[in-house]
Amino acid sequence: MKIQSILVQLLMIIAFLLQLEAMAQPHNLCEAVLDTDGNELQPGIPYYIVSAIRGGHGGGLSIGIRARSSSRTPIVKQHSHGMNFGSPVIFSPSPYPSGKPAGIQSLREVPSTPSSSQEMTIHESTNLNIKFMEMPGVWQVNESGRDRYVTLEGKPGQPGESTVKNWFKFQRFDESSPTYRIRYCPGVCHSCHVTCGDIGITKEHGTRWLSVSKRGEFPFVFIKASNYNEAN
Repeated sequence: MKIQSILVQLLMIIAFLLQLEAMAQPHNLCEAVLDTDGNELQPGIPYYIVSAIRGGHGGGLSIGIRARSSSRTPIVKQHSHGMNFGSPVIFSPSPYPSGKPAGIQSLREVPSTPSSSQEMTIHESTNLNIKFMEMPGVWQVNESGRDRYVTLEGKPGQPGESTVKNWFKFQRFDESSPTYRIRYCPGVCHSCHVTCGDIGITKEHGTRWLSVSKRGEFPFVFIKASNYNEAN
C-alpha cells in the first residue's frame, strides 16, 4: 500500500510539473491566423482588416494622401466610422519565411509567389506582403520625419534586402478571440538591421494613419470579404 501511495504522489507531482512547463512556454507562433468565422486565413483571398474595438475606435482600412506630404505618396489609413469596413486586402506569404536560402545567389531566383505545393495557410510566423485589391503596390514602411508610415510603394515578392520594408506578420492578442496586431519585424533578411515595432495609429487633423509604433498597436480582426458582401 505504501508503494502504491508513493507512486500516486509521484504521478501527481509529474503531472503538476508538466502543467507548469506548458504554462511557461511562449505562445506558439506556428498557429494559424483565424478570421472572425474561426476559419484559417488563406493567401489570395480578400479580407477586410477592421478594428477589433467597436465604438469610437474606427473601422476598416483604405488609402489616403497626407496633406503635409510633399511627395503625395499614398498611405494606408483607418476609417473613423466603425461601420465603414474600407477596402479589402489580400495576403501573399514569402516562399522563404527565414530569408534567402543557401545556394541561391540572386534574388531573381526566388519566386515571388508561393508554389502550389506550399502550405496554403497563413501562420503567425509567416512573412507577408499585404496589398489592396485595386492597387499594384504592396504595403511598405517608409520614414517621414519622426514617423514611419505604411505606404503603398512596395514591390511584391522577391524577399531579401531590397524588399525588407515590405514584409509584415500577424500576432494574436488574446487566446480567447481571433484578435491580432500587425507586426513589422521582417524575417526575410538576416543581415539587415530593422527596428521592429507594431502597427499603430497616428492621428493628424482628424485622419487616422497607419504607422510603426514602439508603444502602441492597432488591435484588429479579419472579416472575409465575400461573407460581408453577401450579408450586405
